[in-house]
Amino acid sequence: MKAEDILQYTFNHGHPIQVRYNDIDLAGHVNNAVYHEFFDLGRTFYFKEVLGEKPFTYEQNIVIVQSNTTYVKEVFLEDELQIVSKIIRFGNKSFDMCQALLRNSKDGAELTTYNYTTFVCMNYKQHQPQQIPAEWITKITEFEK
Repeated sequence: MKAEDILQYTFNHGHPIQVRYNDIDLAGHVNNAVYHEFFDLGRTFYFKEVLGEKPFTYEQNIVIVQSNTTYVKEVFLEDELQIVSKIIRFGNKSFDMCQALLRNSKDGAELTTYNYTTFVCMNYKQHQPQQIPAEWITKITEFEK
């Protein structure tokens, strides 16, 4: 997917991101590995808001099976950022999330990075994938309308 296609989505969830001094590398921009921490933070707040305070248990959890990140523009220490998140597909045992890191600018939100992640619903006690709970699908679908 192209960068311009990302903003076709309506993102109902956003969370501010603070760039820390230790996120910056010798080139003066955010190191590529740090972006995944930003995406993790966005996912954490998304699931907490949509599914409840503690949505995951040992018997009912998720695991990342694929993650694809595209870097569009550099991010710097003083940038004001927001991570936006949206679930864009459900399967029986898996689902996909799209996330974008946006920089606040005088012209509005500017896309800096985006990520697609595929999750599988997992029972860690049995070490087996499982169907996505119907309650999760209902709550997420309602939220994403």
